[in-house]
Amino acid sequence: MIYIANLQSRHRVPKAKVMNLASRLLGKRNLSIAFVTNAAIRKLNRKFLRHDFVTDVLAFKLDSDLLGEVVISADYARAEARKRGIPVQEEILRYVAHGILHLLGYDDRRPADRARMWARQERLIRPFVRRPKRARRPARSG
Repeated sequence: MIYIANLQSRHRVPKAKVMNLASRLLGKRNLSIAFVTNAAIRKLNRKFLRHDFVTDVLAFKLDSDLLGEVVISADYARAEARKRGIPVQEEILRYVAHGILHLLGYDDRRPADRARMWARQERLIRPFVRRPKRARRPARSG
């Protein structure tokens, strides 16, 4: 089962897509996903990893009936989406995939591992992301 806690109210979370993506990755394993503010994720990052800064996603592996907990900053997703000119829901799904991949043993510290992980997360979110089709240029006359 996938448990979702939306602990922020500034940004819409595409819950159905999050559930579908997580289920595809995890099968019958259980996971908790929390959507929080920048202030909340910074506090968690400082407390558990001793990093005093805001981040996009944290993943905590658990030794229980839950595989782990993924914590996502919806504020960070919004800011990054604006920079990249993409919908915030796409960036949120990217963070969901990224956090789950960490729980499944993927690492992104070395460039080669980062590239492998990025390619996998992009393949995973592709079915959930609608990209507008490019408009065809009119045929030249004459």
